Amino acid sequence: MKRYLYNYQTIVTFSQPVTNHHLLLRCQPMSGSYMRIDEEQLIVSPGYRMCRDVDAFGNRVVYGGQREEHTSLAYISAGIVEMSQYVTRTDRGISPIYLIDTPLTMIDLEQSGQWLKECETLFADCGTGQADKASAICHYVYSQMAYMPLTTTVETPATEVFRLRRGVCQDYAHLMIALCRLSSIPARYVCGFLEGTGETHAWVEIHDGYSWLGFDPTNDRRISYGYVKLAHGRDASDCPVNRGVYLGNAIQQNIVSVTLVEV
Repeated sequence: MKRYLYNYQTIVTFSQPVTNHHLLLRCQPMSGSYMRIDEEQLIVSPGYRMCRDVDAFGNRVVYGGQREEHTSLAYISAGIVEMSQYVTRTDRGISPIYLIDTPLTMIDLEQSGQWLKECETLFADCGTGQADKASAICHYVYSQMAYMPLTTTVETPATEVFRLRRGVCQDYAHLMIALCRLSSIPARYVCGFLEGTGETHAWVEIHDGYSWLGFDPTNDRRISYGYVKLAHGRDASDCPVNRGVYLGNAIQQNIVSVTLVEV
């Protein structure tokens, strides 16, 4: 078992006052299976009335808002988690939704044919299990992609990522999910914290018939320790860390800081 201290901070500023600001956050770790929460605290700017719940995927959510005029929002999620090796065991079957394409995890017919030809060679040198194939796909995505911020958006689909061969962690994850599903491997999108300092991170979980296993195609690794999971879904649109709406013509600017260290 290992223990990690996490600290996630977001500061949102508006170029002019806004009102009726409503937000939904998935910024607290999921508890269970490989991870247990020892301590946690969530602080949100005064004036925001917040409620807690879980969404359709079982992710923890905090939602609420501020009606009065304001020009900024800040929130901090911090605490300590204890984790074992990254494995989420399932006693029952899994939903077939993790084998079905979504708009963000779909590649076109020509690309599908190209992939099916490539995977014959790719899988020839690995084991026959789902985890072995997922490892091969993870390495393939890593080897084909270039990490280049500002070349894609949160709405860029896997078919465009497959063509561009560049992007950020969300794009790496969507492409790996698309290729896994084409290869009949159930896969889902995960967001959370990666050991070190930076911003939030995205990776992939695949189901091997018994458990959900983690893979990080951005860093070409099967996950063991050092990843704090916040939420999962079919793709990134199911589990954004934060989402909000407000009334006003202001320009919004976000500053995000994440620290995850072993203690």
